[in-house]
Amino acid sequence: MILQGLRQDYDHETVVNELLTTPATDNFLFGLAFTRKGGVNRIKNNLRNVADKSKVFIGIRNGITSAQSIFALLKIGINPYVVDTASSKKILHPKIYAVYSETKAFVVLGSANLTFGGLNQNIEASSSLKLDRSRQSDDAYLQELVTTITRLPETYPDHVFQITNPRQTVKLLHEGRLEDERLVKLPPVTGKAHGNKAGDRLKPIPTFEKRKPGRNKVARIRKAEIVANTGILVWESKPLTKRSLNIPHRASTNITGDINLGQGLMEGIDFQHYFREKVFSDLNWSTDPRARSPHLERATINAEIVIKNISHGVYTLEVTHNPKTNTKSYRQGNTMTKIRWGEVRHLIAKCELLDSTLRLFKKNSTDFVIVID
Repeated sequence: MILQGLRQDYDHETVVNELLTTPATDNFLFGLAFTRKGGVNRIKNNLRNVADKSKVFIGIRNGITSAQSIFALLKIGINPYVVDTASSKKILHPKIYAVYSETKAFVVLGSANLTFGGLNQNIEASSSLKLDRSRQSDDAYLQELVTTITRLPETYPDHVFQITNPRQTVKLLHEGRLEDERLVKLPPVTGKAHGNKAGDRLKPIPTFEKRKPGRNKVARIRKAEIVANTGILVWESKPLTKRSLNIPHRASTNITGDINLGQGLMEGIDFQHYFREKVFSDLNWSTDPRARSPHLERATINAEIVIKNISHGVYTLEVTHNPKTNTKSYRQGNTMTKIRWGEVRHLIAKCELLDSTLRLFKKNSTDFVIVID
């Protein structure tokens, strides 16, 4: 049994990489519901070495399998087969990793998809089987498994086909049968918090995680309004600190009332300009000569606050930006843009949110979603 997350040193990433390096193995077969680039990246080095011996079957039109994962497979020499059931109520859902030769086979069957979460982060369970093909029952088991999967293109020629080039992938993306990882579906909200005293003191379940995910790349900021319940992930924070959450270290601590929008976990952004010129470029910015810092540019956003999948409603939050580039603070690489917590401070100033991650999603020019989890 592979009990990922529940037992130390049990994770599917290790197991799948071991399968891919099994000596004297002639065939590699994956049958998967979902793939994402983060999952492919975890096994790409070993998968590249056996690309000419591999067949990969992946479900599409399921809201998860991404064009980026297909691009990643093509890049390492895998031409995956995709399975489109043409129904959201009936999708391809197995999670099969099998390697075999004429004499032996190793099969992993369970719940883990080829995603970062499936290989490493989620609580997943699978059985790892070692088969001896000289035994009739073992050989029959393997043959039924392999034949059923590999005959899918023949059995369902209209629904199962092979992708051989990036152009096909782009076409499937435009048709809505593959997802764009730059366009993020907002987390499903499991409930609504009622009243200002509502709170969730339950800390995330402690599990064993072998590796943390890689850093996010820059999201492409689109001018067009995004469809309902989706948004562009425009920023992801590092683990939240007391300063970010406005939790005082001691009674005398001066609470800033805001969160700095710095580099976070985003790659390649010039954070001193990124937020003002891209993320918040369409806001109605102005200065207030009566304010304590009259040089600061100010604007407001409408932000839904979602904490651990519970929505606390939509609030109007102030965003401030320091446009001065000739100051010591700017030259030292300090943050120029901040979000003031205002009336939502009572929701986020909680110790149980320490080390959580804040993700900022852009729905349109003025509407955003702040997710803390």
